[in-house]
Amino acid sequence: MLLGADGLLGTAVQETAATHPHVQQLTALGHSDLDITRPEQVNAAIEKTRPDAVINTAALMPADRCDEVPAEAYAVNALGPRYISRACASVGATPVFVTTDFVYDGTATVPYQPGALPRPLLTYGITKLAGEHETRLGSDRHLVVRTSCLFGPRPRSPRARDSFVDRALDRAAAGGDLTVVDNVITTPTYTMDLAAMVLELLVSGAESGTYQAVNQGIGSWFDLCLAALTEEGLGARVSPTQEQSFTAAARPLYTPLVCTLPEPALGHSRPWRAALAEYLKVRRGAASQGPESRPS
Repeated sequence: MLLGADGLLGTAVQETAATHPHVQQLTALGHSDLDITRPEQVNAAIEKTRPDAVINTAALMPADRCDEVPAEAYAVNALGPRYISRACASVGATPVFVTTDFVYDGTATVPYQPGALPRPLLTYGITKLAGEHETRLGSDRHLVVRTSCLFGPRPRSPRARDSFVDRALDRAAAGGDLTVVDNVITTPTYTMDLAAMVLELLVSGAESGTYQAVNQGIGSWFDLCLAALTEEGLGARVSPTQEQSFTAAARPLYTPLVCTLPEPALGHSRPWRAALAEYLKVRRGAASQGPESRPS
């Protein structure tokens, strides 16, 4: 079962599962199908389907919105995972909670290992860390998967935001100039690669625990934007800035993650620039076939 199915990562999980030789069936539920903040809906769906695993990609974001509506953020990012994990335990399913590099405070000088002490700065990170704890407490069998800085195919739902890469490319293609932070360092990750990593963790029977699933290498948001725009001949339209120049939010400035997956999941982690190049090729192919349509 997949929850948050119409979002950025959920869309990629559906596409990846459709061709995975060991995924026999995937029940994909979006927000309009199931509200994860309603325990009776969660219990009913999981009891009816009785899946082997439940991949929870639903989340309230971006970070700025979570700061504006902290109660809603806690309901989606923490209480939802609680209800999902407990319901999974009742039917013998494995809850898989996809979480974030924002659980760290960004004061490290080397990429984070999963055993590093979490210290979130923003509501988004605080509530996602709470969701991690709820997932572990609700079911002895669980997978907590941290990731970061996602880009990939546009989400199926018009309610979900396109990735930063797509928004930047659309703006530049329309003639707009961009100013992007170069002092926020992370690990850009392709959603199709992440989806493959998560599915391999499940089908290979990975042990319960906390994993970090990202592409290889680090980069700033400016690095990612410049690489994407340069590939499309639009590199002159982006210039660097400092995070504090346009927001007072205490964002973590350095949160690269070390990919800590066992084989064969680790085999889907490649350099982020190579993954980006593949995505842009796919994106150009989709554009040549005409405008994308999304379900309402």
